[in-house]
Amino acid sequence: MRREFRERGRDRGFAVSVGISLLIVVVAVVISSLVSSHNKTPSFTVGFAGPRAAAEQQIAERQAPAYEIKLTSSLVTDSAGGQALVKSGKMDALVDGGQIYVQDSVDPKLAPVLAGANLASQVTDLDQLQGQSTVKLAPKDPDAGQRKTVALIAEIMLFSQMIAYCMWVATGVVEEKASRVIEVLLSSTSARVLLTGKIIGIGALGLLQLAATAAVGIGAGSATGALHMTGQIWQTVGIVAVWFVLGYIFYASAYAAVAARVSRQEEMQTAVQPLNLLLMVPYFAAFAALSNPDAVWVRVLSLVPPFSVLIQPVRIAGGDASWWEPVVAIGLMAVLTVGIVGAGARVYENSVLRFGSKVPMRVAWTAGRRA
Repeated sequence: MRREFRERGRDRGFAVSVGISLLIVVVAVVISSLVSSHNKTPSFTVGFAGPRAAAEQQIAERQAPAYEIKLTSSLVTDSAGGQALVKSGKMDALVDGGQIYVQDSVDPKLAPVLAGANLASQVTDLDQLQGQSTVKLAPKDPDAGQRKTVALIAEIMLFSQMIAYCMWVATGVVEEKASRVIEVLLSSTSARVLLTGKIIGIGALGLLQLAATAAVGIGAGSATGALHMTGQIWQTVGIVAVWFVLGYIFYASAYAAVAARVSRQEEMQTAVQPLNLLLMVPYFAAFAALSNPDAVWVRVLSLVPPFSVLIQPVRIAGGDASWWEPVVAIGLMAVLTVGIVGAGARVYENSVLRFGSKVPMRVAWTAGRRA
């Protein structure tokens, strides 16, 4: 374990890859901050109801250009129907008899226009407008948007980290086998101990890079104002770390077993291709889960390993998972991981000293290791 951690950590390629990944995180945060702060003319749809509706509509339309917003207004004869439009998101606000009906809150850019047009209440203070005169029809979680962004970043980080470090495990196995150094190593320790040390050593390096990436990303996000630090952010970091450990151990054992069956790096790329595809399926499914987290197929796959490795963290970070779903998903993943570690160790042990052509899976599973 110490040998793998030290040797891989000293590799120049590792230092370059870490530097590039941290730079990408910083650039992405800065671009996100610049895009969010870019001033565009916002557009709003507002309805007016009640006895003063026509006068309020005229005042709002006159004030809108002064506040640099585009206003589409209409007179609403049915107050209940107008509230239904607001609740569904088809209308941004409804002014009716001194009350302002919104889905969640009055947009700060729209607030001064509504304050000036709301003749029935004569409220001019924006804080009073947001508090006393506003009726929230469908309140939302104020951190929902940020959680979705964090969930997306967590998804990309998990996938890139797992596939990179699992490939390191596979490459290390083939390197030791191709150079025949594996014979020297196995003269002083067992194959299973060697495999365990390799997986833990490289995984510890992966966790270290994950922690560094999270620290840089959170620091850059806080400095630019793109990220508001809440308990949800730290919770997401912990969730990503837990799922990285589970997913990495699962896939690293499978990658090591597959790599042990070949003797050359050229053959390894072809051998691990099915595992790469197995990782890609939940990766793309997780993107669909971001836009439709409550779909039946998303909820099912978020519980089924190994798909849960990438889908469940996204649902947790986005606040879409029930309390029992992570418990069940982690339990099932832990059980399957124990099984795959045992199976991977058996295949590795029976294949790592067989040189030449690719070892058939039947032989790798049934044959005993020969000294």
